[in-house]
Amino acid sequence: MSQIEDEIKSYALTRVGVLVAGIASVKEINKYAPEGYRPDDILPGAKSVIVLGGTQPTRGSWKTPPKYLPEAGPAGDAITARAVGLSYFIEDKFNAEAVYSIVYPSMGGPYGGAVPWQSLKLHAEMAGLGKRSMMGSVILNPKYGFMDFSSVITNLDLGPDGPLKEKVCPDESCIKMYEKEGKTPCMKACPFGCISGEIGNGEIKEARYDRYKCFSISMRDRAHGIFIRRAIKKALEGRDAEMKQILYGEEFANAQLMLAYGIQRYYGNCWECLRSCPIVQKGTKR
Repeated sequence: MSQIEDEIKSYALTRVGVLVAGIASVKEINKYAPEGYRPDDILPGAKSVIVLGGTQPTRGSWKTPPKYLPEAGPAGDAITARAVGLSYFIEDKFNAEAVYSIVYPSMGGPYGGAVPWQSLKLHAEMAGLGKRSMMGSVILNPKYGFMDFSSVITNLDLGPDGPLKEKVCPDESCIKMYEKEGKTPCMKACPFGCISGEIGNGEIKEARYDRYKCFSISMRDRAHGIFIRRAIKKALEGRDAEMKQILYGEEFANAQLMLAYGIQRYYGNCWECLRSCPIVQKGTKR
């Protein structure tokens, strides 16, 4: 690894303030990303992707009630700011081109940030910052567990770190539980049965994440129309006293705020799988 890679990583870790930083090759990412979703579809001539990981949940956040956990967890906007800062540094220092991309949290789907339609999961894997888990959509780092990821796409031709060789998931305690009960902690904790899979010889043989099931609960607070219709339906089906309680209650008040101001009071999945994960808990303790 040359001095340029070291300087970029050092800046990210000390000046930008992330927990981990790694470099992925655009050529390697393109072996897995479909056309239209590749880094060089965003920045023509892109050669490298610098991936940043951080804004990890605090120890206290995991003790919050399920209703508040998504808000108490990682701060997606904060990891975006880190990527923006690194982008400016790369362009100013090396006279190169750079653009930042974020999908938060590390569960990330193809939405959000200045540059959507990039898989931060794939970026993080190819930069050696983590591996996919039994939770399917979650990337786990061997040291820090769960965190947000962002990335900077650049035309600098940097030496890549490559994927991790070490196993991250399942944890030994998860293997023992699976052998005894046929479930891992994340499978058992999921209230909707979104997570399933198979472990053999201490390794993940199959990991299935039924996003549509998870979507049903995670979007309950995003879909303004559904949220409002549900509250009205409850009110109309109730007696006068119940109707007043519902219409003046927190759920309907949240719906009105979201409709009026376009805000999301709560976002993301319920996170009970993450709360139960021993790798996440070990990483949060730092």
